[in-house]
Parts: sequence; structure tokens; C-alpha cells
Amino acid sequence: MMSEEVRLSTEELHKLGATFETRAEELSRQLAAFRRRADAEALRDGFGSDEAARPYRELYEQAEHALVQLQQRLAEVGGGIKETVAHAQAAEEELAEMIRSVK
Repeated sequence: MMSEEVRLSTEELHKLGATFETRAEELSRQLAAFRRRADAEALRDGFGSDEAARPYRELYEQAEHALVQLQQRLAEVGGGIKETVAHAQAAEEELAEMIRSVK
């Protein structure tokens, strides 16, 4: 029977958490650029009137909301992974100290 265990070092997990956080930061920068290029005034100017721009402004608002949520989730996942690593390292250190005290 094959084991379905996955083993990762705390160092690998820390790197993974940092990667999620980096991607969240990159997305935040891209979102700022998106906002500058596609704000309501730019849409109105591009379509000639508020009425003509309304469907695109609504689409913009939906896209912006989705991107903000994605950025927040990436940051949360990254932070959660790094917190898990900190707890795992603390538990490993505690276990090592217990083993040393038994010897």
C-alpha cells in the first residue's frame, strides 16, 4: 500500500507563504494601475457620456471587486501558511527540548 503523505519542510512552507504574499503585493500594484486606467471619469470620457459608459463602469466595478477579494485571499493564505510554520517550528523546538530533558 502506497502512502499518500506529503512532507514539506518548514523552510519550504515559509517560502510558499512568502510567495503568496508576494503575489498579493503584485496584484495590489496591478490593481492600482487598473484603477488609474479605468476609473469612472476615463470611462465616461472614452464613451462620451455617463449613460454610454454605465455598462462598462458596472463591469469595471465588478472586476475591481473581484481583484480586491483575490488580493486579500492571497495575502490571507500567505499569512496563514507563515503562521502555521511558526507554530510548527515552536512545536518542533518544544519536542526537541522535551527529548533533551529525558536523556
